[in-house]
Amino acid sequence: MQRLFEFTDFLEKEGIAPTFHKIETAGTEPEVIINGKKVLMFSSNNYLGLALHPKVIAKAKEALEKHGLGPGGSRFLCGNIDILDELDKETAELVGTEDAVTLPTGYMANVAVFKAIMDPIIGIFPYRKGEGVIFSDEFNHGSIVDGCRLSYAEKVIFRHNDLSDLEKKLKRSSLRRHKMIVTEGVFSPWGEFAPLPEILELAKKYNAVFMVDDAHGVGAVGKTGGGAVEHFGLRGQVDIVMGSFDKALGGMGGFLASGKKLAEHLRVAARPNILSSAVSGVLAGGLIEAIKICRSEEGIKLRSQLSANADYLRKNFNALGFKIVGNGEVPVTPVFIGEESKSIRLADRLLEYGIYSPSFRWPAVPKGESRIRITPMATHKKEHLDALLRAFGKVKEEFKL
Repeated sequence: MQRLFEFTDFLEKEGIAPTFHKIETAGTEPEVIINGKKVLMFSSNNYLGLALHPKVIAKAKEALEKHGLGPGGSRFLCGNIDILDELDKETAELVGTEDAVTLPTGYMANVAVFKAIMDPIIGIFPYRKGEGVIFSDEFNHGSIVDGCRLSYAEKVIFRHNDLSDLEKKLKRSSLRRHKMIVTEGVFSPWGEFAPLPEILELAKKYNAVFMVDDAHGVGAVGKTGGGAVEHFGLRGQVDIVMGSFDKALGGMGGFLASGKKLAEHLRVAARPNILSSAVSGVLAGGLIEAIKICRSEEGIKLRSQLSANADYLRKNFNALGFKIVGNGEVPVTPVFIGEESKSIRLADRLLEYGIYSPSFRWPAVPKGESRIRITPMATHKKEHLDALLRAFGKVKEEFKL
């Protein structure tokens, strides 16, 4: 039994165990209450501020009245309520695919997809065994790591955004029948895009299925909010676009968007879609409205404000002498700190100064590369941004950064 606690004991010993602060208001607002004190929120993924948008809330209430709190089962049973077909359709249109399969969480989408592609039903398709290989960026999200493990396919890691390393490893597996390449579209801890056009060319060259996890891109980047795929002009060219509803769209859930035939395959082969309850009607109602806003003129204005806020922060962090991770093309603004205990103490001091943005550290990023991942929102005002910068100015002096 004691072995169960080795990980948590290690975290405590190293002084890097996480603290779960209780937020006493909606955690998606620029201003929140923590321990009875008003602080500024700079760690929410509610990029466009849609979580509490009046139109989104109104549509969620309508759906709640009609469909109740939960779906009552999976989409194979009683959970296939009509509003989910509309959510699938709106999602596909947002990211530029023929169809989409929606799931209760983004984690479930990544856990579902790899087994469904590489080994849908063990024993019935024995020709797949030993022939599948997944090429995954070394910094891909933990849900991708878990999904690959559950697929029973071989996983080959390529160096982060390193095209030559990816191609070298694709060449070694050129005779394998079933190949898949997966990368995130926006790597939020690194504040940068993946080189999607070049990876797409490699996928075509080596006949590999290409999947982009665009959880942090959908809604936040691209002219109409179509994410990193739209940003690079690749709508309709990527085999699978995975995304989540809990970031720029302000809700909860995940999706796998693809061509019609592949989506139908995922509906019946992705086990979480069969064995778990469907997305609730109340969520679907709010999400449909959020997607419509995202694609509208209002959405364009919100993305413009989000980008302006991120640019303002990056410019002023650089002026203060901080090392900012990434190239400035995405809204996330990671401030590099380094050693874990220092970033934890720094985040604690920021909270004392009225700024909530916890340390982003190992195992989410490599050891010794911790950072404060600042996530601006379109709803942040200039006074919020200036307060953040003043607080960082103080900790810079105190921590001799």
